[in-house]
Amino acid sequence: MISRLLLCLLICVFSSLLVRAEESANWEKITALSPDKKFAMRIVCDSKPDDPEKIDAGSVKAVQIVSLPGKEVVSSLSAGEYDGFRLIWSSDSKWCAFYSMSGPRVGDTSVYRLQGDKFVMLEAEQMSVEVKGDARNQYIEPVRWLKPGTLVLKQFTIFRGGGDSTVQFTVRFDDSGKFHVISQKKSG
Repeated sequence: MISRLLLCLLICVFSSLLVRAEESANWEKITALSPDKKFAMRIVCDSKPDDPEKIDAGSVKAVQIVSLPGKEVVSSLSAGEYDGFRLIWSSDSKWCAFYSMSGPRVGDTSVYRLQGDKFVMLEAEQMSVEVKGDARNQYIEPVRWLKPGTLVLKQFTIFRGGGDSTVQFTVRFDDSGKFHVISQKKSG
């Protein structure tokens, strides 16, 4: 009986040490603070990068929204390969837009809204505008929030056979979380 108890205690202590060793091997960066300073983006990497301002995508383990000051995770951000990502906040800190590269030829924006004490990703698949031509690469980046629930985006498209197009468009999210394109203009 005592030997089983001792064995269980040793297993618990060893497991705890392994978890602490793994956690200490990770490196994190807190960035993109919300306007009210209650939330931020946390980037978790395998180890400290050579240049914390230019983090290698291969070392990123997770990108999250955390509450401050305790750093509790309130959302895991959807990111393809965790490359070229950034987060922009609405003025009320209840909306955010997350941009990430989801491959070498695609950059997408995901929109999150605070519901209760968590940020929930809205169903914003295909948040883009139609362009004429056969798209080879497409990057849809958030530009700024005009007001909570209204987001300006820039869509840059490269066509097969040459040429490109840049369109700035504005979407408004309704109460159900669906977006509607309310304006668009070609630029550049």
